[in-house]
Amino acid sequence: MNPLLSIFTSGLLLASAACLTACGDDKSSNGGVEFADGDFKVSRTEVALLNDEPQSITVRAGVKPSVSSDATWLNISAVTASNGANLYTFSLSADANTTYDERKATVSVTAGSERASIAVTQFGAETVEVSTAAAEGTLDPAGGTFTLKYKSTSAVSITAPSWLTPVTSKSLSEGEASYVYAANMTGVERGGDFLITLASTPSISATFSVTQASLPPTDDMPSTAVEIARNIVAGVNIGNTLECPGTEGSWSGQKVNLEYVRGLKTLGFNAVRVPCAWDSHVSDRSTNTIDPAWLDRVDEVVGMIVGEGMYAIVNIHWDGGWLEESVIKGYDEAVDKKQRDYWTQIATKLNHYDEHLLLAGMNEPGVQEQDKFASKSLQALMTYQQTFLDAVRATGGNNARRVLVMQAPYTNIAQAVKADFKLPTDVVADRMMCEVHYYDPYQFNMMSEDASWGKMYYYWGADNHVAGSNRNTPSSMEEQGVKNEFKKIRDTYASRNIPVILGEYAVCEWRQGYKDIDVDKWWASRNLWTEVVTREAKNHGLVPFYWETNGDINRIDGRAKTNVFDAIRTGAAAGTYPW
Repeated sequence: MNPLLSIFTSGLLLASAACLTACGDDKSSNGGVEFADGDFKVSRTEVALLNDEPQSITVRAGVKPSVSSDATWLNISAVTASNGANLYTFSLSADANTTYDERKATVSVTAGSERASIAVTQFGAETVEVSTAAAEGTLDPAGGTFTLKYKSTSAVSITAPSWLTPVTSKSLSEGEASYVYAANMTGVERGGDFLITLASTPSISATFSVTQASLPPTDDMPSTAVEIARNIVAGVNIGNTLECPGTEGSWSGQKVNLEYVRGLKTLGFNAVRVPCAWDSHVSDRSTNTIDPAWLDRVDEVVGMIVGEGMYAIVNIHWDGGWLEESVIKGYDEAVDKKQRDYWTQIATKLNHYDEHLLLAGMNEPGVQEQDKFASKSLQALMTYQQTFLDAVRATGGNNARRVLVMQAPYTNIAQAVKADFKLPTDVVADRMMCEVHYYDPYQFNMMSEDASWGKMYYYWGADNHVAGSNRNTPSSMEEQGVKNEFKKIRDTYASRNIPVILGEYAVCEWRQGYKDIDVDKWWASRNLWTEVVTREAKNHGLVPFYWETNGDINRIDGRAKTNVFDAIRTGAAAGTYPW
């Protein structure tokens, strides 16, 4: 999707709560510790001491308590009356502990016939140590979970290699930090250092090194475009993330991690479209050289996807418009050279992936029907696509037979089926797909306010219409309208065994906050549209890739934020490819 178009916008819901604490006649409190009348209570039964910092203890008792210890290194202050009836306080402190070993003591509190004990621990000198065995630093090439074990005298911060993802956990266990890591499919060994630093004393730290060999590269490329398309159940986009100019995730708020990718698989997707920016990651403009670190990062993300057994599509997305928005002006030699230079580098970097990786030359090249220079624009588009294909094939290896995806003018169905749009010439047969996008009807999917020429639609599908409302989508634009549009693709491409990627589709304008809207009907409409489009796409030879930008999926753990995925799974299960 072009970022200038309407995208998902999620409202930020703010909630505030006030906590009121009431103290009646039968309650007294001190230091956040609450006692009931008549009880003998000690505020803390366990105390940890660091250096010589004192810790305060509160006692509720009918008489002034006496306090003693079984350790000579533990110091007990005088017991004094505190505010509130029958409340007393004293403090514990310790002589300096010059060893790394912790030491323990027991404090006895006696008030008449009542007794209580306090377990006291004093840490030794500040330290942090790695306790993981050295051999455990060699990680499984196929991916897995690695747990770094350490000992420390206080809280630590851990810096880990960027390709390891911390495992989020609600566990209260101390001394362990777990990370999941993807299969290494980069073709080279990778490694890095853990740096464990004491939060209280940053100068005290420990390091630990890990390495992960690469899985052997594979040249298994037997499948045709139709065979690969037939294997894709449903696809999803990682939108507004790697295509952000300059910084990954600056639009969606998160970078891609392994837990998120695995979440996509759990939601039922077995293919992921990865929109990418490249022009904003160039380190040398004079030679069109892409920053090697960015090539490594895209390689890493593709490795996460393919490592989970899913298909991946990498493209040149909007990318500041250097390619897409120049097409309308006709052929430009400098643009063509960029296309060749960029794809030579991208294809070379990713050549080690098997047929689970597809490459797509563009996103939404702006050749529009109303353009008075349509002929020149179309010729430029087709020239740039031939350049893309030739550049990828020239890198050899797996790329010599890799399936490549060509975009219809503006990824528009009506333009895709015109006779004057032709796919480039390939040296290998049956390894090409076309691509279109679908956001129709605009008034239901993307329109954000009423216009003089028409109103927004809130409801889609006869069962979701609201009687008397002028927000119902006309029936001609509903299910039969979807079938009519997709039939054009079936007749033009599927009939010739050319799969078409439905690279983007979604209801992009969220309408929950609109005035006078039946929210339940709107949600039902959104889900029905998604189900029908997913089903009919497959029925007509289009491979569906849902457009998602952090509105429906939690980007941290890949969990669903809405129930639209029920609609996608239902539609994908009901649809049958025509090949």
